[in-house]
Amino acid sequence: MLFVRKKVGGRIMLRIAVILVLLPTTWAAAIHLYVSPQGSDTNTGLDPSTPLKTLQRARDRIDEPGILGNEIYVELMSGYHDLLIPLNLTHGYTALVTFRSYQHEEVHVTGGKRITPSLFKPVTDPVILERIPEEAHEKVRQIHLPDAGITDYGTMSVYGFYRERIAPLELFINGNPLRLARWPNDFFINIVSVPDGRRGVRFGYNNSRDARWVGEKEPWAYGYWFFSWADQSAEIASVNTSSHEITLTAPTKYGLKTGHLQKKDNIKVGDAQQGGYFRVINMLSELDQPGEYYIDRSTGILYMWPNTPTGYLNDSDIIYASILDDCISIAKGANNITFQDFTIQACRRFGIDGTDLESVSFLNLEAKNLGSYGIRSAGDSRNITVSGCEIHDTDGGINVSGGDRIDLIPSGNVIEDNHIYKVGRETSVGADGISHSGVNNIIRNNYLHHGTYSCIMWSGNDHIMEYNHFEDCCQNATDGGAVHCGRDWTMRGNHIRYNYFQNTLRTWPGGQIRGIMLDDEFSSVTIEHNVFFTNEVHANIGGGRDTIIRYNVFYNATEISVDVDGRGLNGSDLPELEAALKAVPYTDALWSSRYPKLAAMAYDKVPGAPRGNQIYKNIYYMVKGSKLISYHGAYLANSTYFNLTDNFQVQSSDFVDPEKYNFQLQGKAKAWAAQNGFDEPIPFNQVGPRFAPGPTYLNKVPRKLSGNWNSRRTVH
Repeated sequence: MLFVRKKVGGRIMLRIAVILVLLPTTWAAAIHLYVSPQGSDTNTGLDPSTPLKTLQRARDRIDEPGILGNEIYVELMSGYHDLLIPLNLTHGYTALVTFRSYQHEEVHVTGGKRITPSLFKPVTDPVILERIPEEAHEKVRQIHLPDAGITDYGTMSVYGFYRERIAPLELFINGNPLRLARWPNDFFINIVSVPDGRRGVRFGYNNSRDARWVGEKEPWAYGYWFFSWADQSAEIASVNTSSHEITLTAPTKYGLKTGHLQKKDNIKVGDAQQGGYFRVINMLSELDQPGEYYIDRSTGILYMWPNTPTGYLNDSDIIYASILDDCISIAKGANNITFQDFTIQACRRFGIDGTDLESVSFLNLEAKNLGSYGIRSAGDSRNITVSGCEIHDTDGGINVSGGDRIDLIPSGNVIEDNHIYKVGRETSVGADGISHSGVNNIIRNNYLHHGTYSCIMWSGNDHIMEYNHFEDCCQNATDGGAVHCGRDWTMRGNHIRYNYFQNTLRTWPGGQIRGIMLDDEFSSVTIEHNVFFTNEVHANIGGGRDTIIRYNVFYNATEISVDVDGRGLNGSDLPELEAALKAVPYTDALWSSRYPKLAAMAYDKVPGAPRGNQIYKNIYYMVKGSKLISYHGAYLANSTYFNLTDNFQVQSSDFVDPEKYNFQLQGKAKAWAAQNGFDEPIPFNQVGPRFAPGPTYLNKVPRKLSGNWNSRRTVH
């Protein structure tokens, strides 16, 4: 520095001064704030030996002078971090702030209240014993919730059919959820009459069990009241045990009808036979099996039958009641935040929620025992990463949206390497494994299974869904798809490729279940290089245009490989579709260059015609029948609508070992593929997560997960 000063004088000296000012900020060491359930908020939190106690205090420390503006790690030390109020992150940060487990210890962030097992007592009140079933008398336990410091019991509310659920107080024992007492426990009751018509609130049923429902304080019902793709909870106003009729407090969304549900293997009846069945819930008189509970809000007493192996409680059991609506809430527009390597649980709605976020990452989290989605980043969120998370026992997995559809600006959002399952604990339709929308979301290498309805529900443009494994989706509803979208001509440029679709089958009366469902004229999707096996329908085109289906393996559909229709020819949903078309600049330079066939619709006199669909160079095997495609009307079998060329039917023996997910080609299939530019099907070990998802503590010893995970790779 002295040499430079002598050489050139003040000008260079000024530059050196600027560099010296910048160095402390640019090269500052990261700051670590330690938080422990055994800590104290009077500590500094700057050393593991003097940790803070609460996440709220850590959040406040982040904003203090000398800390704010640095890269910050909030180190969560081992144990249960019970939030007394939601952790609200009120703004973004100029440098990255990370909330993570300290040294990969087992960390739980909860929105619940822990209850000491000894507070639960046997039921001795003869009035209560008279009401609950006799088989439950010995096992049911009760607690006066105020004795545990709990006075907020939540409220029952309407949920189902895309209405996000805010749960009432729920109970969890050793990480396993209990459910409101109900009947039937795992089935439904048919509606046999609707005396006041479809839009009435009264319906009849054939069952004398209703005598025990008299005197219930807060009875509700849940059902598929009209369609088997629309579920809803409903409050009961009265029960008439003489006529065996229930009256609801308000009409259901689509009305009421009689049901045809049967306990038989062959229930695959058509649309006319769907819906019209229900169950009663939140009834003390139906507390008849392990894992059920009921809250009497007038007395503050909770009754439950423990879902433990013995059916009893012991002092080591970990019992939580959900208290907060959302565990972590991120302010609109916040940025530069990462959550990593811990479990979040026991909130009544979302695990983590935010809107219009920027550069926020969710890494190796477990989200469970929540009333709605585990992770939600709504609005126009950009550069969101959800990676390596394990999400289960919620009512929805991941909900992310972002990007600018008018200017087709990509969101930069990536959802990858996640394990998502059992995400419809109470709700079915709308409790999706992944719900995403906007522009250019990347959804890859996820394993989604045992979903009550769609494993992925999506909308928007230029998305890529690849290297995912879908298994046992749409288990509780009909007329759906493992991957499902609908009712738009303009949402183009989407690719579904290199995925496995498995066991998407109909188990309730109603419409077909598909691996991929392009509903209500959704258009211009490229479906290629996928393996479909043992689905009812592998894929459908529901009246849409310009979709390409090529280079796929369609193996053993139980009904048909590809199902197509021309519903738009009769003007189906035309006003809504035209409104969506007018809402985007589809004829301007950007849109018309990106989607030229969409721009041409400005001159189409029959916009609902299913023009331009291409189905070619697919390999298919079917146990029954020989047709690749099913047309809903012979008039659709023309190349203007559905151009069907160069598809090849094979035998099961033309694959190496389908029963073990080996769809490598052999025999005549291999020869045909070589002549037609058909690549070898994607190997099974290349789909699904590329590493063990969830927090590190879950994977310190080998573990078995649901589905075919272990046939894909060993989890450590």
